[in-house]
Amino acid sequence: MSRTLFLVLVLVGCQTTLESVKPLDTGARSDGSGPLVTSTPATTTPTTQGPTGDTAPSSTTTTDRTDPLADFDGDGIYDTIEREGGDPDTDGDGIPDWQDLDSDADGIPDAEEGDEDLDFDGVGCWRDRDCDGDSIIDRYESEPGLPDTDGDLIPDYRDIDSDADGIPDAFEAQPPVYGLPPDTDGDGAWDFRDRDSDDDSLLDIHEGVGDLDDDGIGDWRDPRNDNPTPAITLIAISTPFNAPIGIDYHEPSGQVVMTVNYPSGSPYVLEQVDSDGVHIQFSDMSGLSDEVKIATARSGNAGGFLPGDLFVGSGVDGEIVRVTDDGATVINPWVSLPGDGNGLIRGSLYVDRTGDWGGDLIVCTNAGEVWRVDAAGGTTLVADVGSTHLEGLITVPDAPARYGPLAGRIIAGAEAEGLLYGFLPDGTWETWALGVNVEDIEMINGENFFGINYGTSNLLGADSLDFASMVGDILLTQESVVGTGLYRLRYDGAALFAEAIPVTPESAPIGQWEHVTFADAGIVEVN
Repeated sequence: MSRTLFLVLVLVGCQTTLESVKPLDTGARSDGSGPLVTSTPATTTPTTQGPTGDTAPSSTTTTDRTDPLADFDGDGIYDTIEREGGDPDTDGDGIPDWQDLDSDADGIPDAEEGDEDLDFDGVGCWRDRDCDGDSIIDRYESEPGLPDTDGDLIPDYRDIDSDADGIPDAFEAQPPVYGLPPDTDGDGAWDFRDRDSDDDSLLDIHEGVGDLDDDGIGDWRDPRNDNPTPAITLIAISTPFNAPIGIDYHEPSGQVVMTVNYPSGSPYVLEQVDSDGVHIQFSDMSGLSDEVKIATARSGNAGGFLPGDLFVGSGVDGEIVRVTDDGATVINPWVSLPGDGNGLIRGSLYVDRTGDWGGDLIVCTNAGEVWRVDAAGGTTLVADVGSTHLEGLITVPDAPARYGPLAGRIIAGAEAEGLLYGFLPDGTWETWALGVNVEDIEMINGENFFGINYGTSNLLGADSLDFASMVGDILLTQESVVGTGLYRLRYDGAALFAEAIPVTPESAPIGQWEHVTFADAGIVEVN
């Protein structure tokens, strides 16, 4: 089912939900402070309030009930409408609606609300404490100052999806906590105004109202995937490659870029692979003789890199090569790390996507150094752990409920030590022994999987749906394959676990993993 059709069905179903949960507009007020509808005798005459009162007569001060244009309080709603039902006093403050500038005491002037019946419940907005029928009383949705959370020019009290996350406010308002809408992550923003209600770094618009791990908690409110690790089907992509090593997604073309011709790097290093399997030279970069793995920038980069900017190690101590987003310009070297003996940058580059590391390029070396490099080429040493070959690298979103002790860190593998390193901005680090000799690390992001099957010089892929229930978790790979060589790293609220990812019987044979990626792209057998 398409997301558009799903949202239409949700919104249609939501209208029924709203009717079932909406407070009655008679009897006790939904906030417990008094009756919703009272009446005063038909002989009530208008009184002008003093300086501290909440009403003031308009230029039309007639009390003639039959005058269709009379509007005593000047709120734009005719007295004949406000007097329907026997001079009601909706908020029970002793002032009849036709004299009251805020008839339902929701903090929104009647002149703003008007006499429209937005939710079709038979009660006009000026006396309806839930004008849009989303089960959130207008007094909350109007604070502070009639907000328009999603900037669509519809104030929240009239908007059935105030934060434009695709989840109706009626869903996000349940169940109320002490009468207030829920704030799942406790960040001070009610869920109906919070685009990441559970603070797991995944936007609600992507998570939706499903429950992928079947734990009874909707995905938009569930910071962790508690489901058993599912089996995936690895597909052998029929397109042949010449000695591939590195791979990453190239956003401007919507395709993947690979490094080939290892170990000579001749006649060229980079190839772009089309959806029909045809691959062509991406740039004139050649002669890089070491393992060449790739980091590319994506949209929304906080550091100023353009989508498609591409970075590799040059095979020379401490040197980084930059290739422009169109492949036309190769700057070799673009950056030479300060000092000597920095080590080679082999498979340890990553452009920060969290923003917690400024959108910088992060690099690790096979001599144990970790560096940040900004878009201008400025370098900052993060840490030096000594003669340790660091390989595989990402930055983890600062979402402790999701990632536990990894939150906000740079993480990198140390294959020879069987450890995972986690670095903080202050240069301190921690290690974890997870039973994996880490070769590469990727964030599972809901896109198709592609991995270099080194030795057979081919590419294995898997459909994004195979990873759907693991989105937001971390993928680890191991070069020497035991089982599948693929592991799901997750936090269960108490500890970190690396669980082997099984494959289905129809999966293609697995060789030695080198570089892997998730990409919004297809190649022949992988749509």
